[in-house]
Amino acid sequence: MTSESPRNSKKPGRIISLPVIMLAVLATLALGARPGLASLGGARPAGATVTPTRTPRPSTPAARVSLADPKIVAPGATSTPTATPAPAPAAEANSTALTPFLQAVVARYQMDAARRFIVVDTDRQRMLIWDPGRPIREIPVSTGDEARGFRTPAWYGLIGKYWGTFQAFGTYADEGWYLFDAMGGSILIHSAPYLLVEGAKVYENLDALGNYPASRGCIRLRPEDARWLTEWQPQGTPIVILPPAALGH
Repeated sequence: MTSESPRNSKKPGRIISLPVIMLAVLATLALGARPGLASLGGARPAGATVTPTRTPRPSTPAARVSLADPKIVAPGATSTPTATPAPAPAAEANSTALTPFLQAVVARYQMDAARRFIVVDTDRQRMLIWDPGRPIREIPVSTGDEARGFRTPAWYGLIGKYWGTFQAFGTYADEGWYLFDAMGGSILIHSAPYLLVEGAKVYENLDALGNYPASRGCIRLRPEDARWLTEWQPQGTPIVILPPAALGH
């Protein structure tokens, strides 16, 4: 049997050139020197930490504080100063409790103090409005002038229908509320009478309100008080018109 001589099974080794080795070394050194990155072997350099980079956000205008109106105003909004409410007409008001005078009226006329009512005090030329839970409202009035043959009769009843603006004795009056018929006419609560002069209202006897009787029998009020009474909606409210010196005051 012919034997063959064994062949050399080793393959010639690869030859790596020096330039390639140098490039690899340089790359390794470069990567290992960058902070926050792992080395080629997977190990993180001792003491190295990874710090994420924050993405900058678009700036948003801060909220503003208006000096005219010290409240926070949203960015881009304009501030409108709060209007100061105009003072209401001066109203004469007392406490929320019945005065001794009104207690005497309630007792005399057997009225219900749990409901609202009106008392016209002809002695003091005042109209007192009782509305439970609210301050007593005191309104200056002018009643019938007995020196001229007129008077406002004493009466106890309910306020009737709304007449609004009406004309009588050559003058006008606003916010009329019917009470009752007497002396051949009607007794109402209404504003002070006025004339129309070139379209403007010229009121008569405003100085009498709260001071002395000057009407023909009706109960006159200041224009602003007459409007208030209408807004209060008095229809059906009990009202007492006291005779002079009724309760000795």
